[in-house]
Amino acid sequence: MNMRVQLVIDEFNRHRRQFEHLCRQLTEEELRSGIPGSHWTVKDYIAHLCTIDGLIVPRFAAMVGQQAPLPDTPIPNPFDIDDWNEAAVRSRAERTIEELLAEAATHRERLLRAVAEFTDAHLDQEILYGGDRKALDIPPSKVRFGGLLWGVAIHDPTHTRDILRALPHRAEEPWIREWLASVSDALVPQGVREQRV
Repeated sequence: MNMRVQLVIDEFNRHRRQFEHLCRQLTEEELRSGIPGSHWTVKDYIAHLCTIDGLIVPRFAAMVGQQAPLPDTPIPNPFDIDDWNEAAVRSRAERTIEELLAEAATHRERLLRAVAEFTDAHLDQEILYGGDRKALDIPPSKVRFGGLLWGVAIHDPTHTRDILRALPHRAEEPWIREWLASVSDALVPQGVREQRV
């Protein structure tokens, strides 16, 4: 396997382990807590992180000649990431944390199977990235795919920080402080990083 790819897979895996550990510690009351400045709850953010790979993996798989099923949440036309995320989260409102994490594991296994086949040519290509830019009124920008991939790899800790805005007492736990302090966005291109405010 390409060493650059191995490094990003290691990053995916270490953050998912920590994220799963946090999810399994949360009480039902904590899961219902609203995120300040958002209409989503803690559980909604968990559902988002457990479903988003299902949207990404078909494209990643196609890049290396693999096949992966389309997500079970219909893709809107024209596509809007916010609409898709909202529908995916709402459709899983009654699922337990273990059910969500089991779904996440299936999507993640498919995603990493595709990522494992990426080459330097894949990582170095420039792509047009739109992301959540519509809501921020930022035009799409060209970014290096390998840098975008690092942004995807740190998606779990990025939204864990959102979750902790609703659960500040959890943010004081030493293992969470150490985990989040270890996260670096240095390899994430500016065109992606500017959305992570």
